[in-house]
Amino acid sequence: MSRFIPIAAGALAAVLLLPAAPQVADAKDYVIRYSDIGGNKGPRAAALNVWAKEIEEQSKGQMKIKFFWGQSLIKAKATLKGVSSGLAEMGTIIPAYTPADTPVGNYGNIPFNEADPWIGMRAHHDVRINGKHLQAEDKRNGIKMLFTNVTGPVQLLCGKEQIDTLEKIKGKKIRAIGGYIELFKSMGAVPVKIGFGELYSALDRGTVDCTINYTPYVKSYKHYEVTKYLMLAKMGQSIGYGGGINLKFYNGLPQDMKDILLAASDRYMDNYAKNLLDYSKEARDTMSAGIDGKKLTIVEMPDAELAKWAEFSKPIASKLLGKMKKLSEAERTEFAARYASTMAKYRKIQEEKGYPWTR
Repeated sequence: MSRFIPIAAGALAAVLLLPAAPQVADAKDYVIRYSDIGGNKGPRAAALNVWAKEIEEQSKGQMKIKFFWGQSLIKAKATLKGVSSGLAEMGTIIPAYTPADTPVGNYGNIPFNEADPWIGMRAHHDVRINGKHLQAEDKRNGIKMLFTNVTGPVQLLCGKEQIDTLEKIKGKKIRAIGGYIELFKSMGAVPVKIGFGELYSALDRGTVDCTINYTPYVKSYKHYEVTKYLMLAKMGQSIGYGGGINLKFYNGLPQDMKDILLAASDRYMDNYAKNLLDYSKEARDTMSAGIDGKKLTIVEMPDAELAKWAEFSKPIASKLLGKMKKLSEAERTEFAARYASTMAKYRKIQEEKGYPWTR
């Protein structure tokens, strides 16, 4: 037998005699598909883009958000089911669209609740993370809400007529969602359910006389092109919709990735609130001055008239609490009290300290 070992075999033998080198596992990358209800424009989209950039930078590229704008992946009303089933890892979830599955979250849709964006957003999120009922509902739906959104003050946008009194509102076809459907119905109007994406054409064709809307979105979605009057009714705002992530996906993330998501989402809420306030002022000024020959008349609603409208919202809170079938009567009472006290807490913070970006 030859005493010479072939070169390849000798090399292999030499490697086998060396101490084992430590095995370094490659860091896993995560692409988070985010299904959004609107287009990539306006104050919320601007805040979402900053949020996504922060997540990618903080994770050193391990986490990336891939947006599907304008319901291109999942329709708005199906987002809860789409995210919980894993069709998308995240999405903008709106309790008003799924009241049977999200009765606790839908409590944020009581008209005339709180018109300040920052106060409403922070208070609702506080109730979620420091209470058990919203968290339990999220868990049942297979999601975790990372941040809360608000719409900003609910105004009344009308096509051809200035609708600013109870008498004028009777019989008018008004597009509404959530608790605002009950509000306008009780005021004598005819509520119409139309998706936000269909609103431009509905206003243009006269399918609806008016719609609830939000000042910055009147501009960003060019609704001023097909309307004439924006009533600053400040009927509270829709509170509690926001960014939900598939719970199984979230639980499977390493802790450092979870921490990055949570920190960026917390910053997002302040950023979005500031955007909303700034965009609202800019949109109001611009549209009242006129854009491409289209001028919107801005109507300041008298407090006395709004007080009449607000009276019709009082029964709605009790009705929405009654929808929370999984909560006992005592739990519903406790939840409503916590919600009210938390709103009051953030009103006081804002009054005494101002907004975070002004401190």
